[in-house]
Amino acid sequence: MRVLNDGRNLGVDRPLEQAALVRLALARGVSVPDGRLVADLWGDEDLPRPIERLRVLISRLRAALGEHSVTVTRSPSGYQTTIAVADLIAAEAAADRMHAAQRAGQHAAVRSAAEDALRWWRGPTLVDLTSTPFATAESTRFEQWRLGLAVARLDATLHLGSGAEIAMELATLVREHPLHEPLARLYALTLYRTGSQADALDRLHRLRRALSDELGVDPTPETAELELRILRHDPSLQPPRATHVLDIAESSTDIAFPTPADAFVGRRHELAAVLESLRQPAVVTLLGGPGSGKTRLALEAARKAAAAGRSVVFVELASLQRSDTIDQAIAVAVDAAPEAVCPALIGAVLVLDSAEHVTAEVRAIVEALAVRVPGLTCLITSQSALELPREVVLRIGALDRPAGLELFAERAMCPVTAADRVDVVAVCTAVDWLPLGIELAAGLTRTFTISQLAQRIEGRIRLRMGSRRGIGGGRHSSLRAALDWSHELLDPTEQAVLRRISVFAGGFGLEAAERVVPCGILETADIAPALAGLVDRGLAMVLVDGGDRRFVLLETVRDYASTKLVAAGEAPLVQQRHVAWCQSLTSRGEPALLDRFNESARLPASADRAADGLGDHLPSLGIRQHRGAVDIERGQFGAAVAALSDPPRHSAFDEVLVHSSNRQ
Repeated sequence: MRVLNDGRNLGVDRPLEQAALVRLALARGVSVPDGRLVADLWGDEDLPRPIERLRVLISRLRAALGEHSVTVTRSPSGYQTTIAVADLIAAEAAADRMHAAQRAGQHAAVRSAAEDALRWWRGPTLVDLTSTPFATAESTRFEQWRLGLAVARLDATLHLGSGAEIAMELATLVREHPLHEPLARLYALTLYRTGSQADALDRLHRLRRALSDELGVDPTPETAELELRILRHDPSLQPPRATHVLDIAESSTDIAFPTPADAFVGRRHELAAVLESLRQPAVVTLLGGPGSGKTRLALEAARKAAAAGRSVVFVELASLQRSDTIDQAIAVAVDAAPEAVCPALIGAVLVLDSAEHVTAEVRAIVEALAVRVPGLTCLITSQSALELPREVVLRIGALDRPAGLELFAERAMCPVTAADRVDVVAVCTAVDWLPLGIELAAGLTRTFTISQLAQRIEGRIRLRMGSRRGIGGGRHSSLRAALDWSHELLDPTEQAVLRRISVFAGGFGLEAAERVVPCGILETADIAPALAGLVDRGLAMVLVDGGDRRFVLLETVRDYASTKLVAAGEAPLVQQRHVAWCQSLTSRGEPALLDRFNESARLPASADRAADGLGDHLPSLGIRQHRGAVDIERGQFGAAVAALSDPPRHSAFDEVLVHSSNRQ
């Protein structure tokens, strides 16, 4: 620890005075109460006259600071200082640049910024002050941060295709931190890339054994997945191929643009519409629900725009929360200082991916850039529109059948023949023809045959399907992850409505939702706005036939919402309200129909029979027969009967999934 002013050592040499100054400086101008400062410097032991001792210590510290003693002041709430921890501030600034580069996918910038941050360490942090309680804790925290920076640097190095030159450093770090899983994974990957599969597997086996012996836990899923991929010689473990590089206007530095590792399939009409919108300065928003392939379409459009001579800047927003961090991420993406961002974006295509959780911030930034940057086109992917004047909104939904089948065949790990067509259609239908679901299902053909997959795709497998490599695969690496992300963006009312409408099998009208959903804090007036919000985010759809409108949940969304309904403890009440609604609907038809409905609930295998028996009477209840409405209402009765005859056991997650799947 050193105290400097313009490079001159001020001579604060006594450990306790140094510790007091560091503790105040780490508070960054905030007053530290006397009691807290005493505990941090001397511990919680019963110290005679602690406040007097503290005042004497501060007096000695001020004397050591000499003319700079005014930097340590007293306020009613405690002592404070204006002295800054210069090396810490510099390291934090470099770390902020590193995090921004990580979000932008700029691995070279990540490595450079991490190295800049690590240069500020001159050895173990606060090593000469560890006799004081707070310094021991702070030293541990700073050393963990230092290790995290080192891991980020090494990870970026591996992403850039290097490996052999960092193997020795990784080996040393793994020996020093035998339970650190990210380090062990990096070392195992390095060993594998240098041609030593056996050593890589042995390293992961040692980690597994150490975790079990010392902590009694298993490795994380990421570690288990890497082990399996090494066993299978997964081609994606090899060093990445070179990324496509685009020149940013008026910038002397090349910008690495993320390139998907697989071919773009389908979406020909949507791609043409996006490219047409990008021909002139505009704000174009690709609007779609989770797993609809917005990011992949945006990247393909950006690639073609680049091939046509446009400069392209890609910024991933998923991990950002504030407008200042978005500005910083854009600056990192163009490799320019904040004041030079606008000139660098002249005539460019700025891709802002996953803006649904920061729509207000993105709206303000895009509005400002549109005024200040000539020729700028903004391409945004989101689950909700920015609602800007002249914003072009292109809705991205499920794939059509030919494109879905082509995508499955392209991503499958085994040959797909004409004989597999029926099974492939069943698999794609089970995941609602969503690109993410199809890609994940195709990846399962490494383990299952297509026929086996078609028979087992419902329920639990559908929600838990494995992982996808490539752009965007981190956040939306499974259907559940994609749905979790979308669910977190809903307000509490929308979350409650989503989980409660999962009791409807197929479509339902607004009036039906207003009868079944309201209970607890939800009122009837809350339902229509919440349904509109779910439709806007792509979690629900509206079917229109004449003057009739029905809401429909994708089956993947309904599966997910059913688990949320049970987790909230609301399933029994909402299902009973659904049953009551079905009974009231039935009573509007033939009087004997209600008796048949109630009787069917007490018979074995009643759901199918109830639906079959009641379906014949549905036209007499005034229900329009459009888009399979009769089949939908037959499903409603079947679901209600199933709820009466076999309520779910809420303590078992898998039972709930199976029950939900059976009720469909």
